[in-house]
Amino acid sequence: MAIQLDNIHYEWREIDGYNKPFNVVMSPREPGKTSMMWFKKIYQPFLKDHRPWVYWVRKSVEITEALITSIFDTIIYKFSDDRFPYTYNKGSFKDGIVDVYLIINDIKYLFFRIVSLSIDLRRIKLAVVKNIKSTFMDEYIIDPRSGEKYQDKEAFKLKEAYTTWRRECDGMLRFYFACNPYSLFCPLFLDWGVDTLKLRRGEFYVGDIYVIHWATLNPLLREKLLKENPLYKFDEEYNQYALEGIAINDSNIRLGTLPQNYSLNFVLRYQSKYIGVFKNNYYNDEDDRFFCKFLDQVGAKRTSYCFDFEDMVKGTMLLSLDDRGKLGWFKSAMRRNLVSFEDVNVYYLVVEVYKNI
Repeated sequence: MAIQLDNIHYEWREIDGYNKPFNVVMSPREPGKTSMMWFKKIYQPFLKDHRPWVYWVRKSVEITEALITSIFDTIIYKFSDDRFPYTYNKGSFKDGIVDVYLIINDIKYLFFRIVSLSIDLRRIKLAVVKNIKSTFMDEYIIDPRSGEKYQDKEAFKLKEAYTTWRRECDGMLRFYFACNPYSLFCPLFLDWGVDTLKLRRGEFYVGDIYVIHWATLNPLLREKLLKENPLYKFDEEYNQYALEGIAINDSNIRLGTLPQNYSLNFVLRYQSKYIGVFKNNYYNDEDDRFFCKFLDQVGAKRTSYCFDFEDMVKGTMLLSLDDRGKLGWFKSAMRRNLVSFEDVNVYYLVVEVYKNI
């Protein structure tokens, strides 16, 4: 018998009220973001309008029978007594695009198309679905500590897909993302210019084309989980991430504002962003050596260092071996944790820069 829905798990209706094409919900574990998306936003409306969705994965190897059956067995069949047959082609798993069909009253309907972000952009754009309803990506924010990586040009691929696919959508095409906030750094936040210092738990952060909800647990659900899972009681770090929804990977990053006694030392260009590295002019052994922040513009007479031909624009130059030597003081300061940052986006890009110096 199906489990009855309650009113203590996540409801996607509230974020829909902002009427934005890009919608991100990040929260602690277990508020039911994924389950409520699949059952209440995807499956139940599909039975009425038969409009298919796209389900994103980051890598093609994620497309497995286990992934598909888990959607039905642990979510849809959990909350419904329906047992409509479904079908898909196992041979297309390796191609990064898989269609999953639902058979209702002997009629086969395209239920959702799985698309991998790791395939070529051209194939992503060609994966458009006729009469598409929306798209969904789960576990969007990764945990780099576990060895996970974002795809190259990930935000650009998503924007290109949106621009192409919206032509087949009757009404506004919406991209939905669910995630746990291992960190507040991710390609979409960086691309949108999200001020991560203004993200607040329990609140909505609204931009021109996006809305981000940092959701918290319903108090009744929180109490229930504390009783059921001993990890939440006896593992404080895990509790902070899984139950409180705190971005634990960012907790030790040294954030601040640019002090008055710092002057611009050099400029880096990385992933199309200008990063100003400011040097402390009056430091002692206990002070920070450098401060890093994004720059909106760079003086015409100043040359910016970059690491890739794709970042080459007027006023930039590729970093040479001699230049790497000149940046030795900065690399040493990074190694000794004597650098502070404007926000987490700057920090994570500078970490990548550090690896290239």
